Amino acid sequence: MQLKILGTGTSQVSNKRISASNYIKIGDKQLLLDCGCGTLLRLNEAKISLNDIDIIFISHFHIDHISDIYSFLWAIKFRPLGRKKDLFIIGPKGTNIFYNTYIKPIVFPKPFEQFNIITQEIEDKMIFDEFEVEVYKTLHTEESLAYKFIENRKILVISGDTDFDEGLIKFSKDADILILECSHANNIKIKGHLIPKECGEIAKKANPKKLILTHFYPTSPERIRLKETQKIFKNTTLAEDLMNIQL
Repeated sequence: MQLKILGTGTSQVSNKRISASNYIKIGDKQLLLDCGCGTLLRLNEAKISLNDIDIIFISHFHIDHISDIYSFLWAIKFRPLGRKKDLFIIGPKGTNIFYNTYIKPIVFPKPFEQFNIITQEIEDKMIFDEFEVEVYKTLHTEESLAYKFIENRKILVISGDTDFDEGLIKFSKDADILILECSHANNIKIKGHLIPKECGEIAKKANPKKLILTHFYPTSPERIRLKETQKIFKNTTLAEDLMNIQL
């Protein structure tokens, strides 16, 4: 399993940190988890073809996690790119309605037969030929999900946006890599988001091999959040755009 963290930021996009997006390669399948503003730029910088993406997973419907889905679909419908294979968009409850109401009328207002867009809603687990995907309902929005990717006993957990939750600890237990959002430092607690001491407590109890912090609002230096988390869980690092991880 190969992970490339494309975007480590939020709605406050910068040259250093675009909005939330992750690229995952498992076997011959290439996936995106979230597709926030700047995803296409980072894919281009990473020399990853849009034509190669098989599935876009969605954690929830906030703009900083989905805005570049429009740009992605608009780009791949360009006939000279020659895309033929179908694209799957998999997300929480409401994904089918969201696509048919807010995306399809804009991107595909006319009949389109070059390839199909197939939407699916994931409730608990999906099993593919080479890997499994499990989800957990997080404390953020009505639909928000954390994702767990499992391949040959290797486990990658990405929290998406969430608040502290004992259930998330159980969901993340003994992961090889646990990626948690860490929106602000300890002195700025906002409902629906994690702060460093909460990230540290989750990791301390879940016992992943490594904790990676992401989803940074520019309210304080990220190194402060790192230090605050490492006081509780030492093996913690900061995510950076285009960071590569091999599981």
